This record gives sequence, structure tokens and C-alpha cells, in this order.
Amino acid sequence: MMDTLLTLIGGGLGGSLLTTGYNSIKNRIQKMECHYVEDDVLSKIPQKNVDDTIHQNLYYKTFKIKNTTNKDIQEFKIIFQFDSSASILECFSRSKEGYNRQKIRKNKTNNNEAEAIVRLFNRGDSIEYTFRIANVTENQYYITECNCMGFKLKCKDKRKSTNKSKSNQSDQILINRR
Repeated sequence: MMDTLLTLIGGGLGGSLLTTGYNSIKNRIQKMECHYVEDDVLSKIPQKNVDDTIHQNLYYKTFKIKNTTNKDIQEFKIIFQFDSSASILECFSRSKEGYNRQKIRKNKTNNNEAEAIVRLFNRGDSIEYTFRIANVTENQYYITECNCMGFKLKCKDKRKSTNKSKSNQSDQILINRR
């Protein structure tokens, strides 16, 4: 009788500890990867744009977001930010759904900032974002997630070793949002 009682109590306690451990692992804040793929200098001499503005230099920067979590994510927002003096001239996305299917738009008040709304981002999927940026001085970037729960975006530099010295990740937002 006593053995049966100890088995029931021990089994219930063990089962609840296993369930609690499994749920805490499954529901912890996970890391989603953002790879800095490419950084290319288009021009270092002043260039005239279509709207007659002159830009000091032009860069292409490419980032790849990959869902490395264990969940399919319905929707979240990513904010890309570059030097305070920089201007994003063009931005586009590429994913398995096609070219520019995941919308990205420049911020109207801050020329150095763009935001992308990602919808239906399944496990293992990836989206590549490319920016054409002008007037780069410090060559810094900052990427963060917004309106999301359960994961944190972690940036990794995946460029060739010769290009890594060109650009640095900033540890904070360069311009305060209003």
C-alpha cells in the first residue's frame, strides 16, 4: 500500500516537473538570425540623382533574415537604421514568395530608416533585404524587431573577411524616434 502511494506521488511530481521543463524550453525567448550578407561601394564620388540632389557616395547593403525559431510567426516588424546623415534611396526584398512580396518602406521623417512588415514567416524561411544608401559617413547599421513576442533578432556578420572592416554594427538606435 505504501509503495503504491509513493509511486503515485513520485510519478505525479516527476510528470509535472517534466511538463514544466518541456514548456519552459518550448516557450523561451528564441533567437532569429539576421545575416549581414553583402556590403558594396557603388561610388565614392558625388553623384546626381534623378530629382537633382547630389549624393556624396552610394552603397549597397544586403541583409538576410532567417527564421531559426521553432515556431511559425504570423506577423512582426523589422526596423533597419543606418548613419544619421545617410539617406535610403531604394529598398527591396526577395523571398520564396517572389520579389518585393514582403513590403518594406522608407520612413518619411527619417531618411536613414526603413521598416518591413513580415507576414507568415514559417520555420526555415528566409527573406533578403537590399538597400541602396547615399551619404554614408560613419558606415554603421542597426537592426531590431518590433511588435513581436517570443524571439529576439540577432545579427551576424556573414560577409567575406575583406569586407568586414567597412561597416560596423551600432549597439543602439542612432536617432531617437518621435
